[in-house]
Amino acid sequence: MLTKFADWSSIVGAVLGAAGVLFSILAFWAANRAKQSAEEARRDVRSLVAADKFHHLDSSAKELCSHIEHEDLPVASFLARDLWFEINGAITRWEFLDSTTKERFREASRLALQVREFMRSKNQLEAKDKAKVLKKCDAILGILSGESGKIQSGLEARGEP
Repeated sequence: MLTKFADWSSIVGAVLGAAGVLFSILAFWAANRAKQSAEEARRDVRSLVAADKFHHLDSSAKELCSHIEHEDLPVASFLARDLWFEINGAITRWEFLDSTTKERFREASRLALQVREFMRSKNQLEAKDKAKVLKKCDAILGILSGESGKIQSGLEARGEP
């Protein structure tokens, strides 16, 4: 009788061991899927935060253009410096951006710096200079809104089944 009990207990032990291995494999597979989902969610949230920041930068660029149009040069100089600083911060903070986007933002940064330097050196704008500076502001706006839209459309495309 003791040998039958030992046989049954070893069979039950083998079955439980096999079930344990099976559940471990299933748990490992589920953990990998959860990790991938978390990474995708993190990437999407970071992209969304970046798009929101770029929208803020776009608003700052519009405000800069408005102050240049109204020839409020000290405020325009300050806003240009602030915009330059924020664009550079966005470039370094979001390293996940592709190289094309980073290069476009570097161009916007260069333009903002040029506007700032120009505003600092002037007490008053002539019509020719004003048109030149506003053209640079329009280029900054085009870059910022274009890249923000590209990020947003990328998010929407990933969200579709």
